[in-house]
Amino acid sequence: MDLVQQVVANLEVETGQAEKGVGAILMALRMTVDKATFEKVRAAVPNHESYMGRALMSGARTGEMIGVAGPAALMAGLSAAGFRKEDVPRLGRIVMEHLRSSLGNDTVERFLDGAPALKG
Repeated sequence: MDLVQQVVANLEVETGQAEKGVGAILMALRMTVDKATFEKVRAAVPNHESYMGRALMSGARTGEMIGVAGPAALMAGLSAAGFRKEDVPRLGRIVMEHLRSSLGNDTVERFLDGAPALKG
């Protein structure tokens, strides 16, 4: 089961909403890791660029903030994508656990430390 399907199944959201949520998290992650580290996302999430684009489109101005502010604007981006505050930690767990084997524990934990909305 791919990442978006996991989000759809666990959070009972539509595919488009799941793609936007995954994209918002990946955009914030891109702002916090170096290029070589983010390249590992390509193998773990083959459609990552599409998801990030969907997140930008869903948020309009809010989406632009994620790209500039990274994790600090993540909650606004996820809200714009239609995620309720109480669902954000579960979304974060699903996405980051999917990426953990590619990025490593240290990278995932460092990102989560900077994005407290994903921790709950």
